[in-house]
Amino acid sequence: MPIHFRHVIASIALLGLTACGDTSPKWEPQDMMGGPAEQTNLDANYARMVDFKAMSTDDGGKPYYAGPNATVIGAGQQALAMCQNAGGANCRVSRLGLTSIEGLDQQGVSDIIKSYNDTLTAEAAQAANAGNIEAANWLAYHYATLGENLDEAERLIRLAVKVQPENPSIQDTYGLVLYKKGDYAGAEEALIKANKAAPIAEHLAHFADNALAMGKRDMARVAYQRALDANPDPVLSQRIQKQLLAIDMGGAGG
Repeated sequence: MPIHFRHVIASIALLGLTACGDTSPKWEPQDMMGGPAEQTNLDANYARMVDFKAMSTDDGGKPYYAGPNATVIGAGQQALAMCQNAGGANCRVSRLGLTSIEGLDQQGVSDIIKSYNDTLTAEAAQAANAGNIEAANWLAYHYATLGENLDEAERLIRLAVKVQPENPSIQDTYGLVLYKKGDYAGAEEALIKANKAAPIAEHLAHFADNALAMGKRDMARVAYQRALDANPDPVLSQRIQKQLLAIDMGGAGG
């Protein structure tokens, strides 16, 4: 997982948003993070969105804010899950960062998402190439969750492992990359190291995913349950519950 920050993986209903991972504020697009304290006459929602990077609403107009330790897209997923978990009717993401997306067609929303994704990836790649281990870890995680550029993801995370081999966040990312490449035995070794040092919900869920891929269903069930007991964020909680249900039904969750 990215150092200091969690990454959420899920799709946002109605909008088709795709998670791109969590990262630090310095990797946000500049128009999203530019000097709010120096601005005047900010309305309450604008000021709040500097810290809470997405908002969802229900039919009654009740807002659910998410962030700040998430990317704009990741916060959108969290906001939607918060609304759904609270029993809201017709929950929908209505703001990403400082951009209201109500009234935009799907292409407009897709353009906003692509802009955020491109900015995050480009800035992380630049920092990683300059030797920033946190950026290398984030970018490897980003590629792994998308299932893209996995060879590059492995190159980046191996560099990070060499520098900080005992860092559980880096071991988690290493395990996730190997899992996505189908090296389940190698992934298991890395994920065990991550969970021995930091058995947080996300690390446990990744271990469970890999165990399930290896056919170790009982082990996966235990790990998913431990992840659920470790206070996961709303999006991860939904995914874990889906996986547990799939195991109990004799199938494999997505």
